[in-house]
Amino acid sequence: MASNIEPSMLEYEITCSVCCGIFQNPVLLSCSHSFCKDCLQEVWVKTTRRECPLCRRRSSKDVPPLNLALKHVCSLIVKSKQQAGVTANSLCSLHGENLKLYCKQDDKPVCVDCIGSGQHQNHDICRFAAAVQERKDELMTDLKPLKEKIDSLDKLRRGCDGTSAFIKKQADQTEKDIRSELKKLRTVLDEEETARVASLREEEQHKSQMLEDSVEMINDKLASLSAMTDSIEREMDIPDMEFLQKFKDIRKRVQCQLQEPDSVPVPLIDVSKHLTALKYSVWEKMLGTIQHTPLTLDPLTAHPQLSLCDELTSVQYSFRGKNLPDNAERFDLYVFVLGAQGFSGGVHSWEVEVGNKPNCRIGVARQSAPRKGDFSVSPKEGFYTIILRKREFRAGTWPETRLEYGRRPQRIRIRLDYDKGEVSFSDPTEDTVIYTFKDTFTEKMFPLLGPSKDSAPLRICSGRVRVQHEQ
Repeated sequence: MASNIEPSMLEYEITCSVCCGIFQNPVLLSCSHSFCKDCLQEVWVKTTRRECPLCRRRSSKDVPPLNLALKHVCSLIVKSKQQAGVTANSLCSLHGENLKLYCKQDDKPVCVDCIGSGQHQNHDICRFAAAVQERKDELMTDLKPLKEKIDSLDKLRRGCDGTSAFIKKQADQTEKDIRSELKKLRTVLDEEETARVASLREEEQHKSQMLEDSVEMINDKLASLSAMTDSIEREMDIPDMEFLQKFKDIRKRVQCQLQEPDSVPVPLIDVSKHLTALKYSVWEKMLGTIQHTPLTLDPLTAHPQLSLCDELTSVQYSFRGKNLPDNAERFDLYVFVLGAQGFSGGVHSWEVEVGNKPNCRIGVARQSAPRKGDFSVSPKEGFYTIILRKREFRAGTWPETRLEYGRRPQRIRIRLDYDKGEVSFSDPTEDTVIYTFKDTFTEKMFPLLGPSKDSAPLRICSGRVRVQHEQ
C-alpha cells in the first residue's frame, strides 16, 4: 500500500524549531520535544534557565540524552538528499564522471579524466570532500569575529536596557526629592501667609471695633442734642415774659453744647505695615531656615557600595552594594566619590565632618584622574589626599608619608589654592595645618571623599545663610 506522506511534511517533522534546519545530534527533553544539542545549549546559555524553548517546561536534566532514533532518521534523509544531489549535479560535463576531486588553482571541482587529460597539470589537486571541509573551516574562521561582535553587541544592548531602567529609577527618585524639598519651602510660605493674613484680620477687627465705639458715642451725642433741641424749641413757645426771664439760661445751655469737641478719629488699616517689602521680608525669613553647603557630591562618580543622602552632602559605606551602570565616570575599585563642582581657579575651602571614627581618605582629584581598575592614589595619578586612620594620619604621597599629629579632630578643613598650586589640610578647631601638597594645576580639581567599611559617614559641613544689611 502506497504511503500518502509528502516529503515536505516529513522534513517539517525532523526540523529543529531553533535553527530551522534538519536536526543535528538531537536531544530529547522530558516534555518529549527535541532540539539540536548545540541549539539547546546556546538558548540555555543566553537565558540561564533550563527550560524547553517551546513549552517552557523546566528540564529535569542539565544534559538531556540523545534521541538516537531521530538522529538515525535525520542521517538517512540527509544522505538521501546528498545522493540525489550527486546524481543531478555532481557529474563532469565533459567526461560524465563523478566530480570527486578539486583544483585549487582553478577553484573548481574536477573528475579523474580531467586530471588525466593534462588540463590541470601541476595544479594543486585535493579530494572534493577535503576542499568542502577546508572552505567550511575558512567560513567558520571568518564567522568567529562576527559571532564575537554579536555577543559584544548583545551584551551592550543588555547594558543599555539596564541603564534605561536605572535612568527611570533616577528620574522618579529625583522627582520625589524635588517635590519634597519644594514642599518644605511651600510649607514656610503657607505658614507665613496664614500668620500675615491673621495679623491683618486682627487689625481689621480692632479698627472696626474702634469705629463701632465711635459711632455709638456719636449716636449717644445725637440723641442728647436732639433731646436738648426739642426741649429748647418747646421752651421757645412759653409766654414772652417767662421766655425773656429764661433766655440767658437757655442760651447758656446751647452755647455750652456747641463748645464740646465733636471730631472722631478715623481708624484705617495700616496697609504699609502689611505690604512694605513683603516679598523680601518673607524671603529673608525663609533664608533663616536654609542650611547652605559649599559643595555637593556627584552620584554618577560614586562607587557602587557608597550611599549618598538625598541632599548629596554626605556619604557612607553600604555593604549591600547596588546594581548601578558601569558608566565612565564611576569608580569601580576604589570606594571614592567626587564632588559635583570642579574648580579651575581661585581659592576654595570646605570642611568635612569625619566623626568619632576617622577612618577614611579625603582630598581633591584632577578631572583626568583614573576611575577604573587599580592605580596609585597619589599626586602622580592626580590625587591629593590624606588618610585618617584610628591611630595615625598619612599623606597620600607615593609611598605614603606618616604625619605627626596627635589630635583626632572631628572636622578637617580642605583648602584649594588653584593659582598657587596648593592643597592644604588643617584642623579648624586649632587652626593648625596638618599637611600641604604643592603642584601645578592645569585642569579642573574636584573634591574627593572615600569612607571605609568601619568609618562614620563623611559629611560636607554647612552653615546657616544670613543676609547682611548695609549700614
